[in-house]
Parts: sequence; C-alpha cells; structure tokens
Amino acid sequence: MNPLMNKSRVSALALLIGAIALICLGVVMPLLKIGSGYAESIEDLEFRLQRFRQIGTEKDHWLRRLEEIRKKGQEAEQFISRDTAALASADLQTLIKQTVTDAGGELISTQVIPERQEEQFTRIAVKVRMTGNTEVLRKVLHTLESGNPILFLENLNLRPIRIARPQAPGGKPATIADRLSIDFDVVGYMRAG
Repeated sequence: MNPLMNKSRVSALALLIGAIALICLGVVMPLLKIGSGYAESIEDLEFRLQRFRQIGTEKDHWLRRLEEIRKKGQEAEQFISRDTAALASADLQTLIKQTVTDAGGELISTQVIPERQEEQFTRIAVKVRMTGNTEVLRKVLHTLESGNPILFLENLNLRPIRIARPQAPGGKPATIADRLSIDFDVVGYMRAG
C-alpha cells in the first residue's frame, strides 16, 4: 500500500475521532451535566417532600399544643399577675383610682384588706370609699366587673348625700343634688406561689 494513503487514512481517522470528541465535549458533556443537576434537584425536592409529610403528620399535635398555650394565656389574664400580694394590692388601688377618676367620681380613700389564701389562689381585696352620682357608680361598677383581670365587688353600700340648694327667686322649690356616698370592696385573685 501506498504510504501516502496510509497517512491520509490516519489523518482522516484522526479528524473523525477529533470531530467525535468535539461533539462529545460540546454537546454530550453539557447534557450530562444538566442531567446531573436535575438529579440533585430531584433528590433535594424528595427530601423536602419527606420533611413536609413528617411535619404534616405532627400538625394535630402542634394544634393541640397551641390551643393549650392559648388557654393558659387567657387564664393568666383572668388573674392579677404580680409576684407579691403587696404589688398586686398597689396595682389594684391604681386601677381603682383611674377607674373612679375616668368615670367622673371622687375617690375619698382606698384601704388594703389583708390577703388570704383560698385554695390555690391568693385573695387580694381593697376597700373603696368614693362619692359620685348614679351614672358615675354605673360606669365604675361596669368597668371594674367587665375588665381584666376579673374583679368582684362585695359589700356595696350606698348613702345619699343631701345637698339642699337655696330657694330660687320667684318661689321655686329647693332642689336636691343626686350625690351618693359609695363604699364597696374590690376583690381579685392571683395564683398562689
């Protein structure tokens, strides 16, 4: 055979192998890389799906736990939340003063009644003396009994304060002002311990 023909065959074969290599490097390798990326992405998504399924099975447990926490939070609002009875009494006196003032009444005095244990609670009480008309009394009672913490009113005592106004010119009768002297106890509870 002709050595020149052998060289051309070898050159043609080398060109063919080079072209195949270029096609592999230019087309097949990127496709393999993309396929590998998709495989990793699929693996990651399967892992996430498994985690979401696991979380989904725990949903009922966490919903029950959330409801328990909500109930405890609501219970906590029902009680006076202070560390000592003295602080609780001071807070209660401040609340009473603000309530009477906001309603338009006049607070004469507040006196702390010694605390006492009732089952697992500590009873906090304050004796209140105030003056005001019936509308003031209504506002004070409503505010204290409908707010948080839950408060109870005991020993309500009302006495009219009669203030006679001088007779008006022209012989009109004297009027009596609607004024009351009001005494009551405000009772709240804090958790013992």
